[in-house]
Amino acid sequence: MKNLFFGGLLLVLFISCDNQQRYTQQSSEIETTKTLIKDYNEKNYEAVVAHFADTANVYFNSATSFKASLLPEYHKDGDNNFVSRGFLEKGQEYEMVKTDDGKTWVNFWGTWKAELAANNEPIELQIHLTLQFIDGKVVTEFGYWDNAPITLAVQNSGNNKDIIASAYSNFAKGDIPAFLAQLDAKVEWNEAENFIYASDEPYIGPDAFTKGVLERIGNDWEYWKITDLQLNEMKNGMVLATGRYNAKHKKTGKILNAQVAHLWTLASNKIIKFQQYTDTKQAFDAIQ
Repeated sequence: MKNLFFGGLLLVLFISCDNQQRYTQQSSEIETTKTLIKDYNEKNYEAVVAHFADTANVYFNSATSFKASLLPEYHKDGDNNFVSRGFLEKGQEYEMVKTDDGKTWVNFWGTWKAELAANNEPIELQIHLTLQFIDGKVVTEFGYWDNAPITLAVQNSGNNKDIIASAYSNFAKGDIPAFLAQLDAKVEWNEAENFIYASDEPYIGPDAFTKGVLERIGNDWEYWKITDLQLNEMKNGMVLATGRYNAKHKKTGKILNAQVAHLWTLASNKIIKFQQYTDTKQAFDAIQ
């Protein structure tokens, strides 16, 4: 009987130890996750990446992964939309589990709060992260949250029509630096097919657009104006502008008076794409 008692006690202790190994709320991996969250809140993105293995993959609301080395770019792109953002300390939950095949995972639940840059609207989300660790480094991370509140808030945050109106105003008064500042760093600029300045399109980025279009307009034309401007708000961050080009060529003295339509695409209050539609033959004839 005595041996049976001690045998049962050992079994209980063994099960208890095994449970501690399979589930815990205190571990070095959990402490690393806490530090990772802190580094994210403080926008210390180099430190964030340092918690990951070189080959680590990240899945955020998607079945498609990206490398952990791209996390700074991912987070910085999102930060452009917010005055402030981060996880609240209150209510954070962490647990570490070991699977049947010995993999170590840390689960995190927390409340993420932000203030939208365009209109100071508050946004609050519940976020779940789960991270796999090997030798103290994150090798895989999954993140899950309802992205709809952010998407809707960003779409409704700015009046795209007003932004484009401001862009035309800046161009008309010759404030080119202000106009260029409204363009995204990777803006795609397309002139109409066969237009006189369409030779090297698409122009990617403000510098390429400046050299390929703006400087050539300034060199070739005595003036270049847009009249009868009408702006129409569309879906998916697009604005359609219609009007007429009114310009005088320096060399030939010929006048250009052509219908024009511009299709602008915006995201996060920046112009990310431009497409021109116009009478390309009239422009060609004006320079002959």
